[in-house]
Amino acid sequence: MSLSLTLIPIAIAATSVVSYALQDKIEEGIYYKIDTNIKDEKILTEALRNRGCSVALDKRQIESTLGNVEIVFQRQEDDTISAVFHQDIPVEDAEEFVKNTHEEYTRIVQQKTYHKLVERAKNEGLIPESEDRNEEDTIVLTFQVEE
Repeated sequence: MSLSLTLIPIAIAATSVVSYALQDKIEEGIYYKIDTNIKDEKILTEALRNRGCSVALDKRQIESTLGNVEIVFQRQEDDTISAVFHQDIPVEDAEEFVKNTHEEYTRIVQQKTYHKLVERAKNEGLIPESEDRNEEDTIVLTFQVEE
């Protein structure tokens, strides 16, 4: 008997509060924000560092710098994290940055999920039978189940 599991890129997690000073500047139009479905600050920090950004954390936000561009990430009321950009940054560039960061975030989540699943399967006595990765970066694991 075989058991197949499919890991698809998804994103999850938690923490922090909104900085009201920056929120006022967003409302004034000095800054704008791009919403994401990112929730885990630690994984976001790792994704930003993997992309070559310097990262500073405080209790309210994540401040990231890429070259001479500063990007602030803030927790929203719905527990997701939004990216905040100065009005001088073209929206298209900001959207591309967020898209690329989200792809790296998703890759990290998938990698962590994969490692947890493989470890748990090993602890449960499942025997790996095959592992396939498709063009969408989906991993299909097949385990031998002892009867």
